[in-house]
Order: sequence, then structure tokens, then C-alpha cells
Amino acid sequence: MGKFFDDISENHAEWIRKQKLVFVSTAPLDPNGKVNLSPKGYDCFRVIGPNQVCYLEMTGSGIETQSHLQENGRVTIMFCAFEGGPKILRLFGHGTVLRIGTPEYNRLFATQYTPENCDIYSSKGIRSIILIDVYKVGISCGWGVPFFDYKGPRETLSRMSAKMTDEQFAGFWVKGNATSLDGLPGMRQERMGEKWAVLSGEDLRTLERFKKLGGGSGGVRWWDMKYLTENMAIMAVGAGVGTVVGAAAAVLFMNKRG
Repeated sequence: MGKFFDDISENHAEWIRKQKLVFVSTAPLDPNGKVNLSPKGYDCFRVIGPNQVCYLEMTGSGIETQSHLQENGRVTIMFCAFEGGPKILRLFGHGTVLRIGTPEYNRLFATQYTPENCDIYSSKGIRSIILIDVYKVGISCGWGVPFFDYKGPRETLSRMSAKMTDEQFAGFWVKGNATSLDGLPGMRQERMGEKWAVLSGEDLRTLERFKKLGGGSGGVRWWDMKYLTENMAIMAVGAGVGTVVGAAAAVLFMNKRG
């Protein structure tokens, strides 16, 4: 039988700090959308207080966590013991995306991460801090979790990031992190520059495929009003999807180009 708590105790926090692997789960509001579950390594997870945690998010092939949190904020974090006594610990919370370079990101990064306490402190591949307000902590037995020996972090991601320039990361974000698998808005950040503000024909063709996916039952949903005003060029891709929304997107795009 599991136990639940309203906050993270010091004993919980001490145990969390010893774990080498954390799982992050999010989902879109669309009942036909894809639930995402991501494993995170490196020394990137921090317990800020009894009801708040965060972790550094590295650039990857997908953008599901950011997209889901931007839409609804729901997130569950899970740790499980691979050595010592059995235990599974879940943190239920509401997540916020703090993108690299923003004032919110800079303030939190300065208070939580140093070269001495973070093995990816200087990585160029960092794209955000995920900040989570925790409202429930769950503890369960974990009797079915096997034992594993920790050998060390994989260096592949860090080595790849070290070889890429900021411009290359921006291009990767445009082509690979623009939307979730269900077409929700993904990476949006000033560091991506003009190529993100006004996409090239090639990039528009790359994003065009999301119009054909349908996003489960409701179609591609990247034209919500907040996203519309932030990314007018991308909204033009959806101009033919709906009459009112499509027309508004086209007008905004034309005004920006003019």
C-alpha cells in the first residue's frame, strides 16, 4: 500500500539526491494524444524546497515535455531504487518551462548549478530548466524493480553538444524541436534568430507534414492565440486549416513580412 505526503521531506530529498536516473512523464490534453515518458541522467535534478524541484533539460530528438507543459503543466517525476532497499518515489506537480537565456532561467541556474555540482554545467546543449511545483509525493514499495550497478554517465550527448555551434543548435531546434508528435508548439526562443521568426521555404515544407498528421482527433493545434502572436510565420503554415484562424494567421504573417 502506497503512502502519500503533501511535501518533500528532508529524508525524501536526501534519497532523491543519491539517485542517478529520473523518469519524467507528461501528456497532452487530447485523449488520443501520445503520453511521453523520458529518462534523465547526469547530475541535473535539484530539490529547491519542500514543494519545488527542477532539472536541466538537454537538447534531444523530441520536444514532448516542453510541449505538454506549455499546454497543461501536468507532470509526474519518478525515481526508483536500483540498489539498497526497494523504493519508488513519485512527485506529482505542475511544470513550467524556463528557456535558456531568459531572466527566469538565468536566476534559477545561478542559484542551483555550479561547475562543481553539475556535470553538464557548461554544456551548449542545454535548452531549458524545467521548474516543477510539487503538490503530492507518493512512496511505494518497488519490490519488482531489479538491482543494477551504476557504471557512470554516457558521454555521447555531451560530446555531440560540444561539437555544435549555437547556429547549428538553432537549426536543429527549428527542424526537430518545433512541435510535439501531436503537433503542439515546441521550442520557441530568441536564440534561434531570424530563421525562426521567418522560416525558409525548406523549413516550411518540413513543418507542413504536421498538417497531415491530424494530431489524433482534433487536428494540428499550434495556432492558439498566445502562440499565434509569438510565432506569426509558423502560423501561416496552418492558414488553410480553418477560415477564421487561418485568415488571421495569414494576415499576421503578411504584416510581419511587409
